[in-house]
Amino acid sequence: MTTSWPLSRLQIPDASGRPLLVPSVQFFAAGTTDPLDVFKDSARTIPHEQPVKADAFGKFPRIYLPALLYAEEVRGPYDNLLWRDDGLGYVPATQTDTGGGAVDPTAVASTGDIKWRLDPGILPGWVRMNARTLGSAISGATELADVSTQALYVYLWQNFSDAIAPVTSGRGTAALADFNAGKPIGIPTMQGLVAAGLDDMGSTAANRLQVSANLTLSAGSITATVSNPAGIAPNMTIVGDGIPANTIVVDIGGTTVTMSNPAGAGSTGTVPARFSVFADAQTPGQIGGDTVRTLSNANLPPAFPSGLVTVTYPAHGYKRSGEGNQGTKNGDGTVVNVNLGSVDAATTPPDPVDHPVAIANPNGGRPFPTVQPSRLGTFYMKL
Repeated sequence: MTTSWPLSRLQIPDASGRPLLVPSVQFFAAGTTDPLDVFKDSARTIPHEQPVKADAFGKFPRIYLPALLYAEEVRGPYDNLLWRDDGLGYVPATQTDTGGGAVDPTAVASTGDIKWRLDPGILPGWVRMNARTLGSAISGATELADVSTQALYVYLWQNFSDAIAPVTSGRGTAALADFNAGKPIGIPTMQGLVAAGLDDMGSTAANRLQVSANLTLSAGSITATVSNPAGIAPNMTIVGDGIPANTIVVDIGGTTVTMSNPAGAGSTGTVPARFSVFADAQTPGQIGGDTVRTLSNANLPPAFPSGLVTVTYPAHGYKRSGEGNQGTKNGDGTVVNVNLGSVDAATTPPDPVDHPVAIANPNGGRPFPTVQPSRLGTFYMKL
């Protein structure tokens, strides 16, 4: 039986979260320093030359191993030892011949497989994915404390970090050592979650849960220029060389992206980047999405009232008295030849006046649901 090395096609980050360049790995039989052959193909016919080196982007190639316990030794680009873990892998359960013929191991559920059922009950040979813990009989685990959990314990310990499968009291040097020490491990939760596929899933990224684009960085600056801003939105996580871990899009205007963290030292230049609605849409076990959303100003349409009304006052016409001609005065005191008429006139209008208009929605700002039509049940993971 063949298994794939968990770090195949993945990068190893350094202390700052940036991928290490050209790390290497060598494999040994468990508990020894005897080299263990690993392979490029699942049929185990094309061996890797060891140590197996990652590519220029820090990604290891696909590595296949026999299903057994092994040790791995990972070194950095300067041949510095990063870790040596022993007791990895697992020995698959053997089938007892009862006269019915051999059982095809690919036709039955394997450790770590997941299934979904409508009911919420407990199933023998499975654990519910409810964020509780599993472990040995002495572990005090909250979902299942039994020796039967060993294979799943090792699988979770080897494939997922504490962010997804935390080990109580901290991880030791090997999965079996922690299991035998009675340390419970967390079961990845599927509570209130819908299963989704990795955006790349071992192939070219589909760009359904992320946007791939080139990003031009300037070391120490929180602004960068993206080659194509289509589909990029605030709060997306930015993944790329020179970008600190957990950096998100704070704002985007045109092709200018404002980041939550400045670009790392020495990172000036253009790099491939991914803008993800998850922490990383290409890393297994990530959680993303929301059941409700609240619109912000950035989500509103670009055509929006200016909030200013300009009023121009017209001139008003009226009649006024005309000019009188000077008359002559008779001896009795009367005045003659006075010619008083009327003429057309108009007021002088004032300058235009701007009146600000308050645009308010007293009942606004409330969240709205975004949940797809769903049916609820229970996710289980095979022991």
